[in-house]
Amino acid sequence: EGTYSIKSPNLEGSEGAAFSNATLAICDDFGGGVLNFNTLAPVIPPHDVLVWFVDGVEISRLAGSPEWRVISIPLTPGAHQIDFQYQYNPFDLPELPDSSTSREGAVWIDAVELVGM
Repeated sequence: EGTYSIKSPNLEGSEGAAFSNATLAICDDFGGGVLNFNTLAPVIPPHDVLVWFVDGVEISRLAGSPEWRVISIPLTPGAHQIDFQYQYNPFDLPELPDSSTSREGAVWIDAVELVGM
């Protein structure tokens, strides 16, 4: 969508489970607020999924989203680590079923915005 979006690598054909991470570190002087971002996740389990974590805790996962979606995560004051993780074959299946034509095998994150309180 935007000029500076990030896209996961194509992990198709990886043997077993494979993961790609992007991390956002928020400084300890952050006063609290909301993290907004757009994501496109035309991925379908059991092939792949997009998961995001705040401070090591899984917040949500997304799959089957062929349109851009706005995600908002409330954040308390202080330092935080936000991890976006593209998981390919997260169940470590020895053989994956045929893939849907709507599956692109990648996820995008764009328009990351931190709004303070």
